[in-house]
Formats: sequence, C-alpha cells, structure tokens
Amino acid sequence: MKPKKESVTLIEEMKQYLPIPALPTKELYQVLSQKGTHLDMDREINISNVYDSGDTGGIVCAIEGDEKEVFVISLTHLIIKPDHPLSDKIVAYQKKRIRRLRRYG
Repeated sequence: MKPKKESVTLIEEMKQYLPIPALPTKELYQVLSQKGTHLDMDREINISNVYDSGDTGGIVCAIEGDEKEVFVISLTHLIIKPDHPLSDKIVAYQKKRIRRLRRYG
C-alpha cells in the first residue's frame, strides 16, 4: 500500500528539524512502565529519526533512551511542544490518525 502524500510530506519536514523535543503521553508512560522501562513524564525526550511504517503503523519515531536503548514509537504517543514550528501539522496528523484508528478499530 502506498504511503499517504501528507504523511510523506510531514516526515520530510520533520527530518529537517531533527532532533525534535517531545514529551511522552500518559499511555506511552504506562506501556513502558509495564515493560520495566522507567520514563519521567516531565522529562523531555528527543525524536532522533522518523519513518513511515505504512497505513497500519503510520509515522513512527526513533527515541533514544538511557543506556543506548532506542525505542520506535508511534507519533500519536508523543506530545510536541506548542511552540515547535511543526506543532500544528503534527497535532493535525495525530488527530486524523487517531480518528482513523478508532473508525477501523
């Protein structure tokens, strides 16, 4: 399946701003905690790369953790600061992606 044009464009734009500071969502924090990885909810994390995982996974981000760990996390599980130049575009993508996931279960 071909990636959606808006996803490809957003990925290209995001790559120009790497690393992008972000915060974890409450859901991401809970999932990582259950897997034994502690993440401070208020600690900024950096998106070090972005990828298109297709229609099923959408845009995913590489996040570098402690001890040289790398996590690949859906963009929908990250909070971008409102003052970031791509904040509006990323939030619009996240809302659209979440609506689509809910619709198709």
